[in-house]
Amino acid sequence: MKIFFKLSMLFLFFNYSLSLNHRNPTNYFCKKAAESDPILSYKFCVESLESNPKTQNATLEDLLHISIALTKSNSTTIISSISKLLKQQNLDSYTREALEDCLELYCDAKSELNEAMWDLKKKDYFKANIDVSSAMDSSSTCENGFNEKKGIVSPLSKENYVFFQLTAIVLAFINMLS
Repeated sequence: MKIFFKLSMLFLFFNYSLSLNHRNPTNYFCKKAAESDPILSYKFCVESLESNPKTQNATLEDLLHISIALTKSNSTTIISSISKLLKQQNLDSYTREALEDCLELYCDAKSELNEAMWDLKKKDYFKANIDVSSAMDSSSTCENGFNEKKGIVSPLSKENYVFFQLTAIVLAFINMLS
């Protein structure tokens, strides 16, 4: 009798856990994404996506479209931040050059994300994966540009990290759908 009771409780708990996941698709799919990529932060994924009320009853495909739009918007914000930094008169030549490289990288990344959005509309997940992967490289290439010279600190470390995480979310969702 005790075994039957324990099995029944385990079954009820399991079903309750499943129903919670399906009530909150963001948690469920972010958990799957984080499990598939050790660099992707589950907490970052949930917090980023839940800022959009459309995620409450979203499908995986909806979350993919929301996350790529969020990533594209983030690239625009970074481009604006870099432009403001480049207006500063007190930049040394190395930092100025690295910022100009980052500006070009993020402009390219924004174009690649636009391409990926078109690819997703056609359900061409293979091409979308390539475009988003290329955009993702912008963040690490930008960061590495500052790290090449000793004593130079990237003014874009936080922005590069956020962009990298956002693209990792998009890639994980693409991989789940393909």
